[in-house]
Amino acid sequence: MSCPRFPSQQMQTQRNAYAYPTVALGGALGNFTVENFPGTQTLDQYLNELLSSPSDESRVLGYLSVIFWGHYSGQDGRIRQERAFGKVGLAYNGQNRVVRDRPQRMRGVLDIGVGVAAGYISTAANHIQNNEFAYALATLSRLPQLQIAFASKVCAFINPQQCGVIDSVIAENHPRFGFTLVNGYVQNNVQNRNRYGHYCAFLQETAKELNADLQFSSWTDRDHNQHEWRAVDVERALY
Repeated sequence: MSCPRFPSQQMQTQRNAYAYPTVALGGALGNFTVENFPGTQTLDQYLNELLSSPSDESRVLGYLSVIFWGHYSGQDGRIRQERAFGKVGLAYNGQNRVVRDRPQRMRGVLDIGVGVAAGYISTAANHIQNNEFAYALATLSRLPQLQIAFASKVCAFINPQQCGVIDSVIAENHPRFGFTLVNGYVQNNVQNRNRYGHYCAFLQETAKELNADLQFSSWTDRDHNQHEWRAVDVERALY
């Protein structure tokens, strides 16, 4: 992807100011608790451990945690914990509904099975390992309540070194990446999934360049710890 580089000082300042809440789900499937973290790095580590766990239940808890985290706060900064739990409930339990006067089942994890859901996560992780980012998004989009934006959130927690989030904020503020939107949402289509691979390559290359810039080779987390740049940190600086 041919994109102009962003000034290192601007990137560091914006990454240091990243303020999205650091929350996730704890407990067990169907008996969730809310976990708070002192910094983004500790949240990343927690979710990464869940999503890479050998336990099917833990991997699914990780994916549901990403849904909870992603719906916890809006762009206006307001906390919407009940809405986040509602989205988790839809993803886990599913829901019967009526569409055009006909009954329809919105499937959840309990409909497809915990093992099947966990298998999609493991398959996506393997695709990311092989730099097959479009396939990773396509696989994760088979999970309940995941379209391309939330699938990319799961990718970013599966492998923050290689992936970042692509959502409407990034797509609107940085049209140079070429993602198309419909009604304010990133379209879940082949073209955007392919663009995601180029986008992740850009994030990785930018992280590499920032790490090589001795003056700006680290960013400061909200717990005051400093860290080197990863793909997800570049995305958070652009957010």
